[in-house]
Amino acid sequence: MSSSIIIFNQYYYDLLSKIRTIAKKHREHSTTAAKVLDVVKEHYKEFDKSSNDYVNFLNENCNDDFWKSYIEVSKDDCDEWLKKDEIKTVCLFKDISIADITKLLRDNFLCHHYLSVFYIFKHEMGDEGAATILKILQTFDEGFEMENEEFKKVIERLNAIKTEKVKSGASFEGMDNLKDTTIGKIAKEIIDDVNIDKLKQSIYNNEGDIFKALANPENGLGELFSTVGSKVTDKISSGELNQDAIMKDAMKFASYLPAMFGRGGDGSGDGDGGGGFNMADMMKMMSAMNGAGGMGGGGKKTKTGVNKQGLRNLAKKAELQKKLATRKNK
Repeated sequence: MSSSIIIFNQYYYDLLSKIRTIAKKHREHSTTAAKVLDVVKEHYKEFDKSSNDYVNFLNENCNDDFWKSYIEVSKDDCDEWLKKDEIKTVCLFKDISIADITKLLRDNFLCHHYLSVFYIFKHEMGDEGAATILKILQTFDEGFEMENEEFKKVIERLNAIKTEKVKSGASFEGMDNLKDTTIGKIAKEIIDDVNIDKLKQSIYNNEGDIFKALANPENGLGELFSTVGSKVTDKISSGELNQDAIMKDAMKFASYLPAMFGRGGDGSGDGDGGGGFNMADMMKMMSAMNGAGGMGGGGKKTKTGVNKQGLRNLAKKAELQKKLATRKNK
């Protein structure tokens, strides 16, 4: 079996799992959610990741005209494209349409992410070619070379949508009332100076492990936290900011974190553990970054920058815990 089919099936199953998880949370109040759960139970009780059936189903439902229109649509018109009558009724799964998926995900970037991947990996290709494209998709490299111009166009547009989403803060829905807080104002000052590509690259290079990424203060994450720390400290030292006000805003900000990083990353706001945001880990990170100087009170000038050794120690501890957990599961 080719790598392209394996990769296609993995993403296909991932999208199915996402919409099923969200549907479970809303089935009592949403007819779409209830319908999707019934469909999954009927048609996808078992999922064979080595089967050609799923890509064959997609090819039957998404014809050449469908994909041609998707390739040609501009970044600015992508969201409107999803709403077109001839598009939203197309089924990506049995009896589950694009309209159903967009309604459940409530995140058009994710929709375009999966559509882009489906379009590329529905094509047969060699293992080396599939691996190269997968690497580009995972790293969001904007300087890549690719012989297939249509694949390249789709990936470049996806990268542009992702960058715009991050820059606009579109992933922080429901946080409008934080814009006028001290933290919100500082964030607004910083966001335009953040190197988004470097930030993403630092995470992807460390396989999504935020502790490893933080262990190197010279990469995107370390640079970001160093910038934030320096800016806050300078403003406190100059008297422009009040430390008590910052702490109050920080607590208010923290109350929104479970909804932003809920379990499974589905935006459901459960915040009950799993693969989502962990407040204890964040406090450890902040403690490590704060280091010896911190933001001490009394109007004293404090140390700036990142406690490099603290971050390295934290990363080593996290890596050790991961290894121990792996051994226990064997």
